[in-house]
Amino acid sequence: MKKTLVLLGAGSASFTISILKDLILSEGLKDCTLRLVDIDESRLEEARRAAESYNTEAKTDIQIEAYTDRRKAFYGADFVICAVKIGGYGPLEAERKIAEAHGYYRGIGDRVSCYFGGVGAYWQIRFLEEVAHDMEELCPDAWLVQTANPVFDGTNYLTRYTKVKAVGVCHGHFQAYTVADIMGLDRSKVTTEVVGFNHHIYLTDFRYEGKDAYPLLDQWIAEKSEAYWKSEAYNTPGEYGFVPEELTPGVIDAYHLYGLLPIGDAIRSASPWWHHTDFATKEKWYGKNGGFDSEICWANYLHNKDIHHEKIRKTLDAGEPITKVYPLEASGEQHIPLINAIATDHYQRFTLNVPNNGCVPGIPDDVMVEIPVIASARGIQGIKMNPLPRRLMDNVIYPRMRTMNNLHEAYRNGDRSLLVLELMHDHRTKSFEQAKDLIDDLLAQPWNVDADKHYR
Repeated sequence: MKKTLVLLGAGSASFTISILKDLILSEGLKDCTLRLVDIDESRLEEARRAAESYNTEAKTDIQIEAYTDRRKAFYGADFVICAVKIGGYGPLEAERKIAEAHGYYRGIGDRVSCYFGGVGAYWQIRFLEEVAHDMEELCPDAWLVQTANPVFDGTNYLTRYTKVKAVGVCHGHFQAYTVADIMGLDRSKVTTEVVGFNHHIYLTDFRYEGKDAYPLLDQWIAEKSEAYWKSEAYNTPGEYGFVPEELTPGVIDAYHLYGLLPIGDAIRSASPWWHHTDFATKEKWYGKNGGFDSEICWANYLHNKDIHHEKIRKTLDAGEPITKVYPLEASGEQHIPLINAIATDHYQRFTLNVPNNGCVPGIPDDVMVEIPVIASARGIQGIKMNPLPRRLMDNVIYPRMRTMNNLHEAYRNGDRSLLVLELMHDHRTKSFEQAKDLIDDLLAQPWNVDADKHYR
């Protein structure tokens, strides 16, 4: 049966192109309807033109529709992919400067610079709640495939407090194979498993040719890490200015502290606070320019987003095929393969964010975990995993769960004091007054009028 997919936030050009390419390359979804949704009409039109360009070049029959009103797009939908970031990056960067003026270097919240999307994750949670209510009314059987941050807090809000079927999707776990590459292993002979929360995942099973590869990692650290950190390969920054992050001194330090190797964005979000006290310390632990979220590399990332968008626009305006700049090849993202598995009843293994339901010992059933799962027409079933190390649970996992609970309760009850209490756990907070003044200052900004009224 022909399926209908909705992409919220289609004006995010690079992500939309990833979805389009994977759809075209998916045997089971080539005749689907793709409804693009964005409130920015010019960006929506560019996304539609890019989609039609791929359609023409690939000679596929995907029906492309464009909407500025998501409710019209939701009617009869089977899957909704959400890539929406409310408000863009301007207010978020302004909030970072305000926080720095109060003594919080690089801002508050998650160390991934855009994760919460603003104070208390208010705007992202509110938007997801509104989307869920629309879906309950207009497409109650549809899956909501959540990819916009905060994946952990946002998707967990959906599964706790709404009736929609929601799953969180991220790609950080694939970096486990980059670890193998750096170690000089043949990635075709490597298998991995990761467990944790979104942006807090750890390599729980690492095998090479079927055997435990952690001893090989320990050997690499002892014999080759110092030479690697002096090598050209390590000290040559990439597109955004940071060096390869998978086996930095900071990652190895975290591995030794917590007992498992952090993977993907855990390298950023879950790294120890004392790795990030200032720029020089960031460079010590994460190499030249201090890692993705330093003041240098994050600025490069924001600048390059505009460059990518402009490249797409110029290509379309010139009447050139979009494949000239973005060849038709699989993106490596999980969204479309997941949808295909559910839509065509094709059993497939993924690493996704799902309610725990007993899969990871010591974590409540209603808390989202990022773990291996099996997807098919029957839904998404988590795979039961072994316990995480106690020191990792107590010092990383449980504190992150507390943050999520505080954000949820603060939002549901309009409780400003919970935002302050959460900030009291930040090592940079020297007094209750400092934390309260910052929260009040952030909520007093003109873009936060609704949030200021909400949190009493």
